[in-house]
Amino acid sequence: MAPVLKEVEARLGEGWRMQWGPPPGGVYLLKEVYMAEPEEASAYCGEGDLVVVYVVAALEGGLNVVYGRVKPGLSKCPMATFMRRFAKSKARQAVKTLIDFATGVDKVPLFQINPELIRFAGLCDEYPVVCEDPVVVVSKLVAASARQLRQREAEQPPRPQTWLLEELVKILREKIELDAGFVEVVKKIVEDPERLRECYV
Repeated sequence: MAPVLKEVEARLGEGWRMQWGPPPGGVYLLKEVYMAEPEEASAYCGEGDLVVVYVVAALEGGLNVVYGRVKPGLSKCPMATFMRRFAKSKARQAVKTLIDFATGVDKVPLFQINPELIRFAGLCDEYPVVCEDPVVVVSKLVAASARQLRQREAEQPPRPQTWLLEELVKILREKIELDAGFVEVVKKIVEDPERLRECYV
């Protein structure tokens, strides 16, 4: 058995049966546009031990949910199909298993997953971004971004000049409390600020 098949078998766990050949017909987990054509895969088959892998969750009643990166069809590549039967009541678990495999092993981004399957399996609570209409998702993201911006603006500390002035006032108050004679110094500065400026020039 090729090393990649051992990895797939280990990742899927108990209850999966491997058979050589293409998968049975069914509904594909990935949107078709993100699946490679069989001819594209065939170009790589001459090198090494490339095997095209499919994972199939066979639900009672004849519905097969199929995950694979290559569209089914004639290919020079050997094909291996891992299959497991699920009760119809376990459709959620079956589809979730395939999604976890696709996103965990092959690092497939969620937007490539068929939203109809997620809705069918009742997984919209776990993958709301996939289930919702893209326009709704974008509007929610824009609204959330605006909310965060307003929140950040509300939490912003005072401007640096204001902060500096507040610190100076605080220091002056402390000095005046400690030394009453300091009041005279402050009065002279207030009466003639240019005199203070001359000290620093």
